[in-house]
Amino acid sequence: MHQVRAVILTGYLEVAKHVCLDGPRMLREMDISLQSLSHPESPLPAATVNKLLERSAAESGCDNFGLFMAECRSFASLGPLSLLFEHLPNVREVAKASIAYRRYMNDVIHISMEEDADTCVLRVEVLPIAMGVQMLDLVVGSGYRILSGVSADRWRPSSVHLVRPEPKDLAPWRRFYPCRIEFESNFNGYVAPSSSMRLPTLLPDATMAKHAEHLLHLVPLPNPDKVGDSVRRAITLLLPSGKATVQQVASHLGMSPRTLQRRLEQEGVVFGELLNEIRRGLATHYLTGSTRPIIVIGGLLGFASPGSFTRWFVGEFGVPPRTWRAEQEEGELETA
Repeated sequence: MHQVRAVILTGYLEVAKHVCLDGPRMLREMDISLQSLSHPESPLPAATVNKLLERSAAESGCDNFGLFMAECRSFASLGPLSLLFEHLPNVREVAKASIAYRRYMNDVIHISMEEDADTCVLRVEVLPIAMGVQMLDLVVGSGYRILSGVSADRWRPSSVHLVRPEPKDLAPWRRFYPCRIEFESNFNGYVAPSSSMRLPTLLPDATMAKHAEHLLHLVPLPNPDKVGDSVRRAITLLLPSGKATVQQVASHLGMSPRTLQRRLEQEGVVFGELLNEIRRGLATHYLTGSTRPIIVIGGLLGFASPGSFTRWFVGEFGVPPRTWRAEQEEGELETA
């Protein structure tokens, strides 16, 4: 079961009260105890937290619920990782450490960094099991808080990207992000000048950073990362580029295709089934969570042509994607 730290719900009760929602009731109905919010390192099921945030947004009518929660986050909420991050030399090293130590935060997020002489692209992807609009808003917002906080609020991206549709109320977004915001983008994350990644951290100290890293290694992770989970994250990251093949995923994970398939077999998993699982989750998310054209969604799922996407979708869901989307919209109208 994929888990997140209870610290992800920092500010939940305050935001719920702000939007006139009974937060304690919502937690009870999702079988999340109030006590767990007092213990930030407590593990919570990622799917349950995702459902809580989506229901909270729906019942309150607040489409910015996840963003409001991100506003409640601080650099200190990272727990033990904050000790390491604040002593690293610059923002780039913090981003690299976030990738290396992401499982100390949760096991549903995948972070990647691409950089050239002028531009740095940081992608933040979430496994489909937790890929609700509010969760994505919270995760991307929290990532911005980390990189901004570790640099004493000097780091600013050129643009923030989200796959979610544009919300009705943009005022909170403009207040939170001091840059251009691109909704219905093909990825979640940030684009920043490479020069901004060289900004120093709060207390750069190589000795203290080594000490913090040593302490982190002494803390055992509750659940060792399975190869299947790593493959799921890699597929999610590589799909939009059409590179989610067993060869490309194996290369991404630093092993041969044969080794990857053998290790998946040891876990009772087949690569093709994982690819299909991710595509199904992303397809329903994009079709219900955005107004993107079908041809664009097919591309995001790695299909070379609209026809191949439609044939796959009919095989999985029994109807073409356009029909499926219309049926979902009709169902929402009937329950409204």
